[in-house]
Amino acid sequence: MTTPSMDAAGPSTTSARPERGQTAAVAVVVVLGGLLAFLFAGGSVGLVRGSLHFNCSWGIDGEWGPDGSWACADGIGYLGVVVVLGGMSGLLLLAGLLVAVARPSTGRSVVYLVFAAVSLAWVGFWTFYAATAYTGPRPDGETGVSLWISTVLLGLATCALALLVGAVGALTSRRWSPLVLWVGVGLVLLGTALTPGIAIASFVSAAMLTAAGVERHRRR
Repeated sequence: MTTPSMDAAGPSTTSARPERGQTAAVAVVVVLGGLLAFLFAGGSVGLVRGSLHFNCSWGIDGEWGPDGSWACADGIGYLGVVVVLGGMSGLLLLAGLLVAVARPSTGRSVVYLVFAAVSLAWVGFWTFYAATAYTGPRPDGETGVSLWISTVLLGLATCALALLVGAVGALTSRRWSPLVLWVGVGLVLLGTALTPGIAIASFVSAAMLTAAGVERHRRR
């Protein structure tokens, strides 16, 4: 009867250490993205209230003034916006942490890319709703759709382009793949700068995009 040697267990223990390190790195990225998203969450209120005129009414003459003005609800009236956008971001971040425990693979990277896309789609849908929900009178020549296009579309489209670029870097195994990944992450930050009110979702997308690629490149 032979006794198993200690050397037999050595390789599995050694190979597990890098994998745990990759899991920790991905978790840190997801948590950092979440912190940034919630730090800038207040900007979403400014976007839907001040720019998209959600929960606002337009009037002219009388108490509205000769040139017309918007009257909007107070800050409490916009807590629902933070809950709707922040709730989705929170769910995606929690799911991202749960996925981090899976083995690094192309499949895991694809899941993170899907999370990044869902975050952008959600903020795009809800900002469009906020811009078009009001059906009362507006300033001459203004529509909800045109307001959304001029206010949100450029930043959101930049983030969507960033996701496509970053996905190439995350899912390929070329020498230039890490550079392409970081270009994608940089474009997400640019899109956020163009439309700061989407930061509650775009920072989550940036974190998911980073998680999709960094751990794969770390293990090569």
